[in-house]
Amino acid sequence: AAPAPPPPSGPRMTLPSVDWERWIGVRGAAVLGGIVLALAGLYFFQYSIEHGLIPPWLRVVLGTLVGLGCIAGAELRARERYPTIANPLVGGGTVVLYAAFWAARARYGLVGTEMAFVLMVAVTAAGTALAYKHNSLVIALIGLIGGFATPMLISSGSDRPIALFAYILLLDGCLLFMAYRRRWPILAVLSLVGTVFYQAGWIANRMESHQVLLAMAVLGIFAVAYALVLRDTPRDGRRAWLITQGGAALFPFVFALYLAGRSDLGDHFAPLGVLLALLSASACWLARVQGRAWLGLGAASGTTAVFAVWLLGHGLEGLLAWEAMGLCVLLAGVFHVFVELDRETQGSRGPGPAAVVSVLGLLTAAIGAALANGDDAPLWPWLTGWLALAALAIRQAGFPGREPLHAATAALLALGWWPLRWAYSGDAAAPSYELYCAVVVFVAVAGQVVALRRSPGRARVWAEHGAALFAAVMLLSQPIFPRPESQTLLSLGTGSLLGFLVLLSAARSGRGGWVFAAVALTALVQLGWTVDDDGRNDRVVALGLALQLCTAVLFTVWPLVAFAGLRGARWAWYGAALALPAWFFSLRELYVETVDDDSIGLLAVGLGAVALAAAVQVSRLRAADDPRRTSNLAWFLAVALGFVTAAIPLQLDKEWITIGWALEGLAVTLLWRRLDHPGLKYFALALFAGVTIRLVANDAVLGYYERPSWRIVNWLFYTYLVPAAAMLGAARVLARDEVDRARSGEGWLYGRGHALGAIGTGLAALAVFFVWMNLAIADWFATGESLRVSYERMPARDLTTSIAWAVYALGLLAAGVRGGSRGLRWLSLGLMLVTIVKVFLYDLGELEDLYRVASLLGLAISLIVVSFAYQRFVVVRDTAPENP
Repeated sequence: AAPAPPPPSGPRMTLPSVDWERWIGVRGAAVLGGIVLALAGLYFFQYSIEHGLIPPWLRVVLGTLVGLGCIAGAELRARERYPTIANPLVGGGTVVLYAAFWAARARYGLVGTEMAFVLMVAVTAAGTALAYKHNSLVIALIGLIGGFATPMLISSGSDRPIALFAYILLLDGCLLFMAYRRRWPILAVLSLVGTVFYQAGWIANRMESHQVLLAMAVLGIFAVAYALVLRDTPRDGRRAWLITQGGAALFPFVFALYLAGRSDLGDHFAPLGVLLALLSASACWLARVQGRAWLGLGAASGTTAVFAVWLLGHGLEGLLAWEAMGLCVLLAGVFHVFVELDRETQGSRGPGPAAVVSVLGLLTAAIGAALANGDDAPLWPWLTGWLALAALAIRQAGFPGREPLHAATAALLALGWWPLRWAYSGDAAAPSYELYCAVVVFVAVAGQVVALRRSPGRARVWAEHGAALFAAVMLLSQPIFPRPESQTLLSLGTGSLLGFLVLLSAARSGRGGWVFAAVALTALVQLGWTVDDDGRNDRVVALGLALQLCTAVLFTVWPLVAFAGLRGARWAWYGAALALPAWFFSLRELYVETVDDDSIGLLAVGLGAVALAAAVQVSRLRAADDPRRTSNLAWFLAVALGFVTAAIPLQLDKEWITIGWALEGLAVTLLWRRLDHPGLKYFALALFAGVTIRLVANDAVLGYYERPSWRIVNWLFYTYLVPAAAMLGAARVLARDEVDRARSGEGWLYGRGHALGAIGTGLAALAVFFVWMNLAIADWFATGESLRVSYERMPARDLTTSIAWAVYALGLLAAGVRGGSRGLRWLSLGLMLVTIVKVFLYDLGELEDLYRVASLLGLAISLIVVSFAYQRFVVVRDTAPENP
């Protein structure tokens, strides 16, 4: 069968052909002819002016007749037969009429301002009517070019800004009307370009200092006019309309920025502030009507930039500071009004972003102005302005989507307060320290009130963050600024109160991190208060001790008091458990200064009792199946054991910290065996690591105290042997249950079944004992008031050291054989080899006579004992699993 014929193809799309010859010869020549006609008329006027060919009145009359003749000829004769030529003729005649009437008023003064205005209105109306009637963009464009070119081509060189910008305003109105009605957005863009050109040229080149207000008025009037005209734009040509709207609303801020940087603007910000308020209101209104929030955002950025340039470039004293801050609040209020008018629109589509940028930006600028002016103005204008701006920001933070503004405002206020307080610290006119503390507490309490008034939810949480942040930052600033000697207790009390406000916010928001931060910051500040000895008397020290003790206890029991809000806040319980240790060093110093150091152990016991009471209360509040019960008990009991075990070392006075850590490590290990919380195990290991480093790797320990008068049994004896015994005891406890209690995440540690914690702790104990043994030998043979390790040749000391090493190696071997520990046996062999090397390479070179005999004899006996022990107890032993 023959194949089926292909389906018929559809009609082919053909592009319309362009008759370029006709287009150029007819339409192009007509448009170009109209432009040339307009230029000829303008240049004829210019030539007549330069050579005085005809009198001024006749120039105006001729120009008027030429313009009217062009328009009449186009409408009466050419419109029907040659429509392509008619439109350029109308445009050229319009330009000539503009030139004639403007010259009659501005150049020659033949007519008054009112008459010139009426004539220009007539020309503009006629041109607009004709362009609108005939739907001719050509007439409109020629009218635009001629209208904007007229002031330049027939300029007399004199400065008449009012007449110029009145003319430009009228021309803009006409052009924008046609652009809107005929959907010609290009006409609006070009109109804006011409307007900005004249504004920039006059402000940059012609404006004098006494005309600054006029320039501001021009900028404001044009911005409002464009906003009113462009409030409802067509959908066609969206990009061009956006360019016009954005340029008209935001370009004035560029000029305002230029004006703000001029030194001849004067001392008062009011004129520029009023202009910024007008521009901002116009942009925000247009953004609301058009639904284009970026207009308001750009206005907010421009306002902030202009205000910052002004504030940083002008000195503000006295009333000027009040004026600047008042206008600053006014400008932020302009953006805030539109937020209140449109509360429903959220996110980037509403006025919220512009209001946020304005209030935060202006607040930052106000802070910078206060710092830049130093103490030239009173403190109160700055603080009043800051608080007013903060109030606007807090108000906005209550709207959905803007809740983080609470924290941002609090951070700006607090961080601005630091350098401001520093700048006014030495000023005699500055507020008293009492008033300063009162203001800080007032603002911090106000933040708490704001948080309480927020509805539960996201707004409440961020309000609590803001309140806590301000109180925390101001708390940290307390010890930085100088205070009178008579107000030390006020400083301490203010710090405690600010820390307590942070606790309140943490309890209401359920954020345990703020409790931890409050503990750390308050303890640090109060330790600084204790260390800063500025001549406090005994009464102040006693009251300070009582206040700090009450603060430490309050922070410890706070999660128990606010249990409902902090029940699941893990970091709150960590902070509470560490509160007493954080305050201990400060309390110890104050206790010794107030009472004495003979009973310092009572302080540790008392603090341990508080921690123990907190642990008991935890066991009552939390049920037995509560997963956080073990963790809370572990932390509080570890702290209690730490204080109890530190009580006795405190009385020893020498190296009590090291001994206290060792005993606490043993106590925490025993507590771990009871509670099985992995944190206890690692905490104990960390304590033992610290003890080992202090005793083995810290040679400065020998210089802390004078050389002991007794040999062997002295402070070195208990400083080293008590920690060594504690670590050995902990190693035995860990060896029993460490592997069996390994968590799933610890598989990489205990994959081979070795109790690594026990091994490490045991090795640390052996190292500590070994170091003590060498220090005891060095102390026996040393002379002088301080103990130091000398590497000089001393036969007797070197021999004693070698014998002690050998005996210690034998002791390790015996322990390894007895416990079936291969590790101890290897350690024994290693130490024995080191001893042999020391004897042959170091000792024998200096030993003589009986010393040499004794050294070799002792080494031989040691080696024989080692050999016997291995044959008797190791080689013949049945092969069985051995402990590591």
